[in-house]
Amino acid sequence: IEAIAELAWTRHGVRTVVHPHAGGYIEFADEILQTIADIPYETVGLCLDTGHLYYSGMEPLTWLREHADRLDYIHFKDIDLDVYRQVMGERIRFFDACGKGVMCPIGKGIIDYPAIHALLGEIGYHGYITIEQERDPRHVGGSLADVQQSLDYLKSVGF
Repeated sequence: IEAIAELAWTRHGVRTVVHPHAGGYIEFADEILQTIADIPYETVGLCLDTGHLYYSGMEPLTWLREHADRLDYIHFKDIDLDVYRQVMGERIRFFDACGKGVMCPIGKGIIDYPAIHALLGEIGYHGYITIEQERDPRHVGGSLADVQQSLDYLKSVGF
């Protein structure tokens, strides 16, 4: 990671962030904590993803608050709690869970976006936020409508 970050910065002027991702090599709390302990912020920032944090057993508000000093970028998603419980019980792969609809439009799931809005104000976050809608790529027909619904919801709670 450090070598890639150095190359990205020196050759292209691009700052690198680590994005912990469900179903990836850096996913769980211990892996994220080890990564940020091993690599200084000056080298690599952090991109926290509300959906991936929740999916991997972490509370997004807590992680955003506790790692605000490392936070360069945020991804917003939401989790359908009923589907989440089902796929956790089935112990299936993350992308198979996405195919079952575990990631829902923001505002339709379990993640508390009004509280996240308040927290981002408290910590003075002014970086980028990407709204994402992960789903089965064979069924993308409603993606644009889902993202629009997410955007409308986020605007309704102050974003």
